[in-house]
Amino acid sequence: MVDVLVIGAGAAGVAAARAAHEAGASVCVVADGGGAAALGSGVVWGVARDPFVRWAAEGRAWRVGGRYVTTAGWLLEGAVGALSSLLDLSSLPAHGTPGVLAIPGHPAWSATLVAQSLGARVVEAPTGSVEGATLREVAARLDLDGAAEAFAHALAPRCEGLSALLLPPVLGLARGDVAERIAAVLRMPVGETAGVPGDAPGVRVTKALRASLPPSVEVLRGRATVRPEGPSGVRLEGGRELRARSVVLCTGGLLGGGLAFGASLHEATAGAPVWTRDRRRVLVDGGSARGADPAEWFDEHTGRARGAGVRVDARGRVVGADGTTPLAPWLHAAGEVCCAPHEGLADTLADGARTGRSAAER
Repeated sequence: MVDVLVIGAGAAGVAAARAAHEAGASVCVVADGGGAAALGSGVVWGVARDPFVRWAAEGRAWRVGGRYVTTAGWLLEGAVGALSSLLDLSSLPAHGTPGVLAIPGHPAWSATLVAQSLGARVVEAPTGSVEGATLREVAARLDLDGAAEAFAHALAPRCEGLSALLLPPVLGLARGDVAERIAAVLRMPVGETAGVPGDAPGVRVTKALRASLPPSVEVLRGRATVRPEGPSGVRLEGGRELRARSVVLCTGGLLGGGLAFGASLHEATAGAPVWTRDRRRVLVDGGSARGADPAEWFDEHTGRARGAGVRVDARGRVVGADGTTPLAPWLHAAGEVCCAPHEGLADTLADGARTGRSAAER
């Protein structure tokens, strides 16, 4: 028996687990994947600053604030923060020439386009210094012991006169210190651009989030199911049951697997009622989603699936079909599985933290 059991280890799940632990609760996390956080760019958006700013100050994984650039050369301003591997343009010397690394054979990356946007100089990577069919493969190779340093030494003669070096999103797939290792050799600021879904920064976002969990929080792998009408707890694949005073669903939306299509759109873990963002109930027996007009479900402005999820009360408890009464007094939810809007990673963290504290108080 634990005080709080969190299902999901994405941004909301990590925040809920950590906040519950900080409130004095014993916590266990059940995870079946990385969640939609792995699709992030490395830049943290949202209105909320707490707990991201407070937690980011504890280590070297995150930077608060900053100004960044995308692989297409677009400037990103107004961010709450970013992975520390991204190059913070606002911290660079006012008078200086940054370099942008060109890697042959990667059409998704145009160093020339980015350099023109920044008024920078294109630096060609030495032949054979970075290998990989995709930028993600390049990132994995730079993870290897000594690879970042060897790459930096090969590149050093081409970086004379530069004030900083900007790379595509390749600064490690699993490790978070690749930028520091290259910068130590080149003796200048080194960083990468923001990524797109599937790029290496998203993988490192998930890793950095998981690393912020306290050591006493046990993380179990597997898919869990919840019976709101039964005792508080979950059943894992294979039949193992875990008991908890409170359970928090942080299973994500359609991308994270917390919502799924069957006869209709439904919540996959507890069978909780699903609502659209305009508070209309999605009926399980309201007609098959399969074969329906895709625009009805996925249109950017009117689609029923966009923003859909479970509804929660002021304490983060999942409500039933009447839209008011808690489905179970011990069942909470946070993050993308809820129909409340989340503007970015910072807001998802804030939502998870609020719900984790509430679950710990029960």
